[in-house]
Amino acid sequence: MCSWKPSLYHTHDGQTPSPAPDAVSRLIEAVSSCTTRLQADPCNAGLWTERANRYMQLNYPELAVGDAYRAKLLYERADAAAEDRKRSSKSLEEPIVAEEQVRINAYTVLGQALYDCHCHWECFEFWLSLTHAKHFPQLSRLALTKANALKQLLAQKKQAAATYGGTAAQQRDMLRDGSVVTVHYPWIAEHHLRRSLELVERVNEELKDNVQPPALRLGNSTLSPLPDVLGMFAARDIKKGECILIDRTATGAVSRPPSTPHCEACYDAPLTSPTTASCCSALFCSPACRDLALGTYHRALCGRDFSWLLAPAASLRENASPMRPLLLLRFLALCVAAGPSAHPLEHPLIARLTPLANCGHLDVFTLHESVTTPLRILSQLGVDVFADARFSTAVLHTLWTRLANNKAGSYDPSLGFVDAITPFLPLFNHSCEPNVEYQKEEGTTTIRFFALRDIAKDEEVFDSYQDVEDLPREERVRRMWPWFEQECLCGKCRKEAPAEAGEKGLNSHAR
Repeated sequence: MCSWKPSLYHTHDGQTPSPAPDAVSRLIEAVSSCTTRLQADPCNAGLWTERANRYMQLNYPELAVGDAYRAKLLYERADAAAEDRKRSSKSLEEPIVAEEQVRINAYTVLGQALYDCHCHWECFEFWLSLTHAKHFPQLSRLALTKANALKQLLAQKKQAAATYGGTAAQQRDMLRDGSVVTVHYPWIAEHHLRRSLELVERVNEELKDNVQPPALRLGNSTLSPLPDVLGMFAARDIKKGECILIDRTATGAVSRPPSTPHCEACYDAPLTSPTTASCCSALFCSPACRDLALGTYHRALCGRDFSWLLAPAASLRENASPMRPLLLLRFLALCVAAGPSAHPLEHPLIARLTPLANCGHLDVFTLHESVTTPLRILSQLGVDVFADARFSTAVLHTLWTRLANNKAGSYDPSLGFVDAITPFLPLFNHSCEPNVEYQKEEGTTTIRFFALRDIAKDEEVFDSYQDVEDLPREERVRRMWPWFEQECLCGKCRKEAPAEAGEKGLNSHAR
C-alpha cells in the first residue's frame, strides 16, 4: 500500500483542512469499509456520500467529487422513478424523494469538493442549478447562499485570465479548469504502479514485429539504477537516416476527422486500397490498422454513436478541454473490449505509461471532463458505473494522469488538432542531444522514428521532447520543467551543469 499523500493543494481558507496525522489511518480504514459495503449495495446513495466525505477529509477532493456525483445521479434516478409512478397512477401526491437533509449532505460534499479542486466555476454552476430545487426549500436557500459567495472569486479569476490572452477556448479553460496534485492513492495495488517483466517482454515482441530487421529493444535505462526506469536501446547497428520504428496507434483523437471515407484507426484519407472489418462497414487504410483496431477499441465502439463527444471539439486548432474526453474515449473502449475481468490499469497500452506523481505536479481536474463525461461514455459502452469498481474515480483519474504525461499533440492541416498516445513514443527517454527524431505523417496519427546519426548496437536511444538542442542550458531547463518538475539530467545537461550541482535527483524524466 502506498503512503498517504494529499492531492489537495491549499490556496483558500475555505478549503477542507488537512487531517490530523493520527486520523489518517482511521480515515483510510473507513474508506476501505465503505468500499466493501458498496460492493454489496452499489446503488446506495448514502454510502457513496459517506465515502465521498471520507475522501474529502483525507484531502482527496477529486475522489470525493466522483463519489458525490454518483450519489447525485442516484438521487436523480429516484426522483425520475417517483415522477413516473406519479404519472402512471395519475396521483396528485408529491413524488417520493429522499429526505431533504440526506440530499443536502451529499450536495454539500460535492460542492465543497469542487471548491477544494479549484473548480470554482463548476462549483458556482452546480449551486446555481439548485437554487430552484423543487420540493427542497432548505436546499434551495443553501444553494443561493453558496452561489452568491462565489461570485466575487469568479470575477477575480475572469479578470486574471484576461491578462494571459489566448484563444476563446483557452480563455474558457483558464476559467473553468481545476487541478489537484498527482499522487498515488493508498488503495491502488502495488503492481498497478510498476511495469512488470512480462510487460517488457510483450513490448519487445511488438518491436520484433515492426521494422525488419528489428532495430530496437526495451530494457533498463542507463539514466537510473531504479529497476522500473526503462529506455529504448539499439537492437543492432543503425545507420544515420534509417527508419527504425513505425509507431501506429489506435489511441489518437482528432478535432476534425475527414469528411470523406477515411481510416477509422489512424484517420488517413483518401483510401487507395481500403479494407473493412467483418462486423460493420468501418474502413481502414491497411490490414495493419484494421487488426490494430479490432485488437483494441473497435469491438466496444462498433455500432455506437459518439458524435455528441466530437461536436464540442469540431473547430479546435489548439489543445483545449474538449480534446480530453475524445482521447479518453478510445482508452475506455479498449478497456471495455478487454473483457469484464480485465483491470484498466493492467491493459498493456496503459500499464506501460507512467504519471508524473508524488513530486508536486498538478494535473487538470474538472467535473465535466473528469467525471461526468467519462461516466456517460462508460454507460454508453454498457458499463454499470455504480457496480463496476474497475472504473472508480481513483482508477479513472490515475488513467488520466498517465495520459496527460504521455500524450503528444499538434495541429494537422487535414485533421485539426491531433492528440495521441502511440505505443512506443512514451518509452523513449529525453535527451537535449538526441540520437533519433520522430516525424508525424501528415493526415494520420502514425509517427516514424529516424536515426540522427549512426547508433551502435546496445546504445540507448533518446529523442527530444522539445526542440531545445541549440538553446543554452538555463533555457532548456526552463522549457523542460513541465515534463520533469526538476532540472533535466540528460548527458548533455550533466556535462554543462555546475560542478557543485553533482548528481542531483534520480532522473525523474527517465521513463
